[in-house]
Order: sequence, then C-alpha cells, then structure tokens
Amino acid sequence: MAAGQRKPQQALHLAALCLVLFLLADSAAEALVFHVGGPRGWRVPVADTSYGWWAMNNRFHVGDALYFKYTNDSVLVVDRKAFDGCNATEPLARFADGATTVRLDRPGFFCFISGEPGHCEVGQKLIVRVMVHPAEQAAAASPGPAYPPATSRPGRGGGGGAGSGSSSSSGSGASSGATTVAAGAALALAMAVLAGLVMRVQ
Repeated sequence: MAAGQRKPQQALHLAALCLVLFLLADSAAEALVFHVGGPRGWRVPVADTSYGWWAMNNRFHVGDALYFKYTNDSVLVVDRKAFDGCNATEPLARFADGATTVRLDRPGFFCFISGEPGHCEVGQKLIVRVMVHPAEQAAAASPGPAYPPATSRPGRGGGGGAGSGSSSSSGSGASSGATTVAAGAALALAMAVLAGLVMRVQ
C-alpha cells in the first residue's frame, strides 16, 4: 500500500482511538446523587407533584444514589408487591435517621414507600428503574481488560446496597459529574490534536 493511502487509514484509526478514550472517560464520570423530592424532601406530595412523575423525568444508572431528607417519617425499601399494596409490614430495609442515602447498586427496579401510616396511600411512594450506563454496555460488549467493580467514593453518600444509610448535604436535583466529563472531553480533544500533529509530521 502506498504511503499516501496509509495516512487516511491512520487518521481514521487515531480518530477511533480518540472516540474510545472519550467514551471511557465519560463512563468514569462520578455517579449522581438524586435528592428525592428536591428541596421539599421525602414527604407526602402536594396536589401538583408526584414521585412517579419525578422518577420518569430522571435517568438512574448503576452507581447513582438516592438521597432522602425527612422528619417524623421513614423510608422503607420494599418489593414490587408491597409497593403496589402499600404494605409496610415486611420491608427489605428500613431507615428512620432523617437523612438516608441509598446506592443503586444493580440494574432493575427499586421500590420505596413511607413507613408512616397512610402516607403511602396518598402518594408517598417511589419506584425507580435503574439502567446500566450506555458506555459501560459498549465496554462490556467489546473485548478488553477487566476492571473491578466501582466502590463508593468518600463524601459521595454511596455506601452499600439498600441496607445502608448515610448523611449527605441537602439540595435539589442531582449532583453533577460534569467536571469529570469535561476532563474526558478535554482528553479526547487533546488526543485529536495530537493525532493531527502526528499526521502532519509523517
């Protein structure tokens, strides 16, 4: 193959490498912490709010966490049958510390209800669907080195599965891993510039 034909192929390979590096950096973004109920916290919803609506408008991925802030209440992790029937008698886990963080440690559905009598029946219940991040699915589908499972980062409110609770600072919405994503984008851009310089030298 002539040298002139190799340059476009090399550029294509370098561009593909930059894309892979960007996806890996994006998948390494810090997990999000979602503040259930926003600034109101975990309480009986008012007429114009719904935990179901809130959950449908957010995307939850393995490694993210839900932060529940509440007073004179509790958070129960339950199975789907108990969720549908507002049955608080046999929860999978129970929290009553006023500031609970639950790490979403697997894909699938997580169901939560209030432990206070009558609260679940008037809408204080939440079900979230947890997905695997698309970048992690792509990495799992392609052969490559195996990585150990992610662990909680100090100060991120992770902890174990549904059975752990820890305090976190309150606020609304989700904490952002935008800094890490921006660093990944900067790395990808730097790699693209480097690839361009290498191509000019050849």
